[in-house]
Amino acid sequence: MPASPKLYSEFAKYYDRLESQYRDYWKEAKWIETLLESSHSKRLIDVSCGTGSHLERLLKLRIERQYVGMDSSSQMVRITCAKLDNLAPSREILLADFLKAPFQSGSFDSAICMYWSLAGLNPSQTKELFREIGRILQPSGLFIFDVENAEGIKENLLNSPFIDAFFSDDETGSNIIRANLSKKIEADLVDWHAYYLLEREGVSELINDEIRLRFYSKSDLESILGDTGFKVQQVLSSPGGAYQAGSPSLYFVAQKMK
Repeated sequence: MPASPKLYSEFAKYYDRLESQYRDYWKEAKWIETLLESSHSKRLIDVSCGTGSHLERLLKLRIERQYVGMDSSSQMVRITCAKLDNLAPSREILLADFLKAPFQSGSFDSAICMYWSLAGLNPSQTKELFREIGRILQPSGLFIFDVENAEGIKENLLNSPFIDAFFSDDETGSNIIRANLSKKIEADLVDWHAYYLLEREGVSELINDEIRLRFYSKSDLESILGDTGFKVQQVLSSPGGAYQAGSPSLYFVAQKMK
């Protein structure tokens, strides 16, 4: 697995405050629940659950289903467990690598992999991930995920720094500012660079964070899904919305072929 950025480790406690501004979790959860209900899903796995924001909302929408979440970040797993503790006993959260899922074949009837979790993977690793998800899914199992669209990279957001977050941490008494600077390395690869300025009692500390984000095209993912035993049911540009060429994101709904 690629090295984990600080956003997923030491800054995991700030993840929701930093990233929720870019995503409507309730809209996505309601869309996912509609798909799960129509496929009569009884056991779902979130293979890259992060801080559990999707699982939390899915549990609030339908508690009867069995939910399993896993993530490779111990900090993320800890946050997810705390967030879901009072929601349902029928959930399980594990620290695990999604390329080597610790489950028997056919353990689930549905799987999700949200918030651009594929961005840190190269095409070979993405194919490996899809095969692994196919292994733990039952025949005709549903696979729902989203990615950043290679055809939707916004050039005006590259090569110029911008501040996207400023808040206080009541626990430590620190003020946190995050600035982003992204540069395109290749047509489908972006060097995402964040700078965290932490100020406490007049002392400032600047911390760098970086990850290379891979953007996938619709056709590339359709090909990889087909090669790994999936049939594409839907490709959308937003939860429940129609596909639009050049959109920033792609939402895939695929089904494991028998």
